[in-house]
Amino acid sequence: MSNIRIVIIGAGNVATNLAKVFKSKLSADVHIHNRTENSAKQLADKLQMTYSFDINELPVEADLYVISVSDDAISELCQDTVLKNKINNKLVVHTAGSINSEILNELSANYGVFYPLQTFSKIKTVDFSNIPLCLEANSGFNYNTLSKLAFQISEDVRKISSEQRKHIHLAAVFANNFSNHMFSIAENLLKEQDIDFDILIPLINETVDKIQKKNPNKVQTGPAARNDEEVLNKHSELLKDHPDLKKIYSLVSENIKNN
Repeated sequence: MSNIRIVIIGAGNVATNLAKVFKSKLSADVHIHNRTENSAKQLADKLQMTYSFDINELPVEADLYVISVSDDAISELCQDTVLKNKINNKLVVHTAGSINSEILNELSANYGVFYPLQTFSKIKTVDFSNIPLCLEANSGFNYNTLSKLAFQISEDVRKISSEQRKHIHLAAVFANNFSNHMFSIAENLLKEQDIDFDILIPLINETVDKIQKKNPNKVQTGPAARNDEEVLNKHSELLKDHPDLKKIYSLVSENIKNN
């Protein structure tokens, strides 16, 4: 599809990165819409795109509408009759991990999901070439349209149902959000002893390298994996002033021992 016109509804982390890659990889004509004028203008000005913040000014001639907002906001948008009239049965997708694709049938007869499995921020441009793009559509024709676009962005494009995507999102929370929170806990524990977090970076890198080659369960190490009660008790004692962390340590250790 040449000279594709895309409207992105949203101006957050995912929307920002999709706008960048749509422009760079697809040479697409991208329009940014966000209900907060400042956010829409900042992103549009940065990427030299058009923007709007009044739903009545949303372009009607787009080939694809991408809804990249919070889950609650998706539900709200799907009830917007002005948006429905603007889309006028053009292809519309959302980028959420835990929302069924069918929610969009209130907006259009042509809908799907374009879910990039990655953590995003506005300040860092990511390389989409190896990011899994999880696609879903309500027809073979719409899926083929999304697939053609996706393969121009990433080498890893997968047909994923709404039910599968929910479980992928759950797994991603454990793998990414929870592990990052553990890093934050570790950083705070080190700060209490005037130790820089960077002392853990080689350890973290080695762990990430291992799980790319072997099953994570097979490379699990540490006192819980060894069932070393003496060390576990010492660690528990060190956390006596942090009762919440002591609970987390005990719960995770028990889970490791039972696997």
